[in-house]
Amino acid sequence: MLLIYLPAVTPRSKYVFELIFKDETGIEYATTTDIKIFESHQQPKINYSGERISNGLFIKSSPLLFEDGIREMDVAVAQKLNTSVLFPNSDCDIGFDIFAAIFYMVSRYEEYLPFSPDKHGRFKAADSLAYKNNFLQYPVVNIWIKHFKKQLRERFPALQFQHETFKAIVTYDIDIAYSFKGKGFLRSAGAAITDVFKLNFKNVYKRITSIFKKKDPWDVYDCLRDIIKTNKLNSIFFFLLGDYSRYDKNIHHAHPEMIRLIKKVLAFSETGIHPSYRSSVQPEKILIEKKRLEDIVDQRITKSRQHYLRFNLPGTYNQSIAAGITEDYSMVFADMPGFRAGICTPFYFYDLKHERSTSLKIFPITFMEGSYIYYLKLQPAESLQIIEALINEVKKVEGLFITIWHNNTVSEDGEFKEWKWVHDEMIKRIPG
Repeated sequence: MLLIYLPAVTPRSKYVFELIFKDETGIEYATTTDIKIFESHQQPKINYSGERISNGLFIKSSPLLFEDGIREMDVAVAQKLNTSVLFPNSDCDIGFDIFAAIFYMVSRYEEYLPFSPDKHGRFKAADSLAYKNNFLQYPVVNIWIKHFKKQLRERFPALQFQHETFKAIVTYDIDIAYSFKGKGFLRSAGAAITDVFKLNFKNVYKRITSIFKKKDPWDVYDCLRDIIKTNKLNSIFFFLLGDYSRYDKNIHHAHPEMIRLIKKVLAFSETGIHPSYRSSVQPEKILIEKKRLEDIVDQRITKSRQHYLRFNLPGTYNQSIAAGITEDYSMVFADMPGFRAGICTPFYFYDLKHERSTSLKIFPITFMEGSYIYYLKLQPAESLQIIEALINEVKKVEGLFITIWHNNTVSEDGEFKEWKWVHDEMIKRIPG
């Protein structure tokens, strides 16, 4: 057993030790605040304190894990172990305080501090420590743990580690199930008049033909089913079932076409709720919308992703827990691909405001295709190069690669003509 000495056991230290040793490495460990017990321990041991004692692996501690509350701090970043590290310290046997560094990243500490939100109230990628220090495109937490495991093996050969392999999940947000179908006469008529005024006669033609049973251009579900089954992919479809508003424009949750579609998808994929735009400020909507999906699929829904990736910490996540959500898939920046929490494996949400670990497991997303299309405004081929680089980074650490796509972006309709090609090429690069 690995024994860790530290001056005081805190909720933060418990949380980060569980993440590293239980979830990521599979090492059996214990903690002690008694120096005599630590010094007499003859098996592998780590000293996590301010002073070097005995002969264990020494990680000089920063104050972070022994504090309560949230404060402004200047987090030092340095280049060590061929990557960026936080809280560097030359007195540490591994060169930095890995425990504080991991806690800072996965707790999203910086997002609890005052920040200037974007127009949707979200924390911007450009304001993150990762972006400012050029490591947003790297799963640094997993890289740190990989180096840590190597050093532990060299120091303590008897330690046994769990083995991980690369995995992938493709996820789809169904914000607007169909381009034309199921929207009712008034919505369709109003949109058609708008198309005429904009001289968009191609859309007028599509609307008319869809009325006469021609396939809706955003009806890509048979194609996605075939891709998922052929490639034996893990997949999740998140359905937006919120009431109609400026940013929530799906067909009505009780419309026969919506019910039919959800049941169709359920036959080949997992499903989750996509809480509406307003749910981040009106959190009671999470439970209401989740119940709508449960009534359709006749089973408990435990997976969720916030619409527009719009959430606040810790409020939205705590409301998700209260609604019975156990897995959240919102952790990625809307405006830029990469590793928002610095990690590409699932981890439990730590409520920094109330200093407690929770039961909500966060599944960090590697990228959303909308980041390339709407924010970075990249061409499909250029985007695919970045996607391939991200896949390779996740492979290096045997992590979990999770993507967000939307049914309209893989439809080859209008402006999305080449994005299905990017989607399909991405699938080819995911090992089976």
